[in-house]
Amino acid sequence: MIRTVSVENQSDATVRMRVYVMDFRITKENDFVFLEPGEESYSCSKWLSHEETDFELAPGENRAVAVTINVPREVEPGGHYAALLFETVQPQLDQGSSVTISSRIASLFYLTIPGVTEADVLAKAEIVSLGFPGWAVGGPVKIAVVVCNTGNVHLDIATKAYLYGLWGRKLEELDLGQTVILPGSERIVEGSWGKTPFFDRVKANVVIGYFNEHEELVNESKTTTLWVTPSGGVIAAIVVPIALLPFLIWLLIRRYRLRAEHN
Repeated sequence: MIRTVSVENQSDATVRMRVYVMDFRITKENDFVFLEPGEESYSCSKWLSHEETDFELAPGENRAVAVTINVPREVEPGGHYAALLFETVQPQLDQGSSVTISSRIASLFYLTIPGVTEADVLAKAEIVSLGFPGWAVGGPVKIAVVVCNTGNVHLDIATKAYLYGLWGRKLEELDLGQTVILPGSERIVEGSWGKTPFFDRVKANVVIGYFNEHEELVNESKTTTLWVTPSGGVIAAIVVPIALLPFLIWLLIRRYRLRAEHN
């Protein structure tokens, strides 16, 4: 099996490129970490080979790199992953020259190896936790959802949050986007709710959606509640006059009585 990856020099100077393969993983905080080939349990980096390893690109030039994928006969079913990296090679500098910075971009390979039976491939995820504040003073309200891939293939997961106020009235539907989660790993999906009510007890229902090993849509959900209240300044503007109301009434009555006594 052969796949082609293209790289283009969008700068105004000729650059030298180095091409190589590495493993990768994605951290819970959504950062990419690249490792030596074969270090990850779901690695397929040693299955990839390419002839182009070092070349120059003129300004505006595009180069297609052919990648051959050789899958071993005996391999564990499920997802296997690798990254093809293109890194700029800086010219050697004379001693005492300024430090230069190399850049690199990655083309990710996601491979799914079928098993002998359907049970060999499992596509499953769950919501581990919801990061909503129990008490929010105004908005925006920060949202964090931790999702875990408990299967053995990567999943493209879409996440939404449905927000309801008292008596079940719908306040808002938030699209928290889509993210890819590798097997056995967790990702944090983040979002923000800006149009908060003035005062309400809010029920937040978070739903993730993905396709299982049978290409059927699966939805998993988790619910939490939070209170939304006005800011401290607004509360003070409401509470202080109410607290002073008995004193003002007493003062008016006293003044009325004094006037009545003088008359």
